[in-house]
Amino acid sequence: MITKVSPDGEGGFRINGTKYYSTGSIFADWLDTYAERTDTGKRVIAAVNRHQPGVELADDWDGFGQRTTGTGTSIFTDAIVAEEDLIDFDTRFKYQTAFYQQVLLAVLAGSAKAAERDFAAELKARKRTFSHAAANVAAEDPQLLQVIGEVSAASFAAAATVQRVSAALQGAYETALALHDGDVTEIEDESANDDAELASAQAQVVLTPLVLNAITHAFDALAASATSVSKNLDRHWRNARTAGNHNPWVFKARLIGDLAVNGTELPRVWAIGTSI
Repeated sequence: MITKVSPDGEGGFRINGTKYYSTGSIFADWLDTYAERTDTGKRVIAAVNRHQPGVELADDWDGFGQRTTGTGTSIFTDAIVAEEDLIDFDTRFKYQTAFYQQVLLAVLAGSAKAAERDFAAELKARKRTFSHAAANVAAEDPQLLQVIGEVSAASFAAAATVQRVSAALQGAYETALALHDGDVTEIEDESANDDAELASAQAQVVLTPLVLNAITHAFDALAASATSVSKNLDRHWRNARTAGNHNPWVFKARLIGDLAVNGTELPRVWAIGTSI
């Protein structure tokens, strides 16, 4: 059930509920929480002071990637929320979900770039090779250099894709300002936000398999020693896989197809929970 915010009869409000995947909450002083007012039924963002009774933060994120994001569970039990700390959800910036998705896209692109850097360094420093290799020195082996080159190309494509999404987000931001100043219409503003959502969705569908396959392929440039725990090279794949699993791209692919075939608009508001 959705987190609820209820009047406490004393001019304030109380919040009750559970928020999963509370990224950064362990390090935060205030928690940004999506909720529903029981008195009006309106959707709100509740800014909750974590330093009070009734707020419990669990460091229970056990994913194999993104180990330091502070992603855990927040539990609210009659925690206090001042009325001025309840923000009408419908007044948020419209490209919010696309903006949040862009953070994950940047993680994917960054993972590809980091893999390119680290695997190239490992190959350059490698002292041994195989009797049936294409060169006497691993760093001069054309087949192994090709692998690193392919990873580098994937990294380039990932970064370029993130930049395209950034341009769409910038367009939505500038249109919002123009709408406020009366220089564009509501229709133009909606269109800019739709463009940003579509760009982030298309990028997610492309980058998730691209980056994961590139990092997997990077291991082909090295030998069994690349799997050494001490080298920790697998962290790049684990981080990318974890970021790719947020907001599952398979749903986005279907929605993009529905838009292309039937003209069905992409939803700009979505959240984890139940489908009904």
